[in-house]
Amino acid sequence: MKLLKSLAFSFVATVVAMGSASADIVSIQALDLRSTGVFGHANATATLDTSVAGVVDFDIVYTMLDFDGDGSANDTATFTVRATGVGPNGASISPFNQGVHTGFGNLDGALFSVVDVSGNATDSGDAIQFDGFTGGAIAGGNFDGAGGVVDRNADINGVNFSISTAGNGFTLNAQDFALTPTITYDNSGGTSGTIVARHHDLQFSTVPVATIPEPASLALLGLVGLGFASNRRRK
Repeated sequence: MKLLKSLAFSFVATVVAMGSASADIVSIQALDLRSTGVFGHANATATLDTSVAGVVDFDIVYTMLDFDGDGSANDTATFTVRATGVGPNGASISPFNQGVHTGFGNLDGALFSVVDVSGNATDSGDAIQFDGFTGGAIAGGNFDGAGGVVDRNADINGVNFSISTAGNGFTLNAQDFALTPTITYDNSGGTSGTIVARHHDLQFSTVPVATIPEPASLALLGLVGLGFASNRRRK
């Protein structure tokens, strides 16, 4: 019976390991969200929901992703990027034609998160999950026709970044950072031009579904169980 006990332990350990492993990581770079929806991502569509004061929801369906790592871009992720206004400027958060802001020349208290993630890898059946943000960007422009410069700055998760131009035009400052569940833009300043939260980098991965034992393995476990019961009776 010692052999059967050893086989049973080995089988159970294998099932736990397979259930806890992680699958391929998928990164969506520079997800640009504006009042017109998603910009520059042909495989994504976004529906805007601004019905709640201080909240802007971008309900996104992103197709042709590969969560199986099998080279087949046949997976779809559905998720919501939520921009929540916090602090005194929160109620004025809104999508703009170049990004999201909390007022002209203002980006104070704009918090971004991802909620309502759903979808499964087509071939493996694994569930899709959001890991966090890995990048963000501020941007702005000055198109007053009088040669006005852009001079703006804002904190991205507590680190200050600036944008500037010598004349009319549009500029941005994109930054990468360690995986984080949310991004907050705050303490915007400067003297000239607009400022918006321009785009974000998002990381997703999958959670393998529980492995169901094959019939032969179940029979083995049943035999082991009978052996355990017989052994206890003899004791």
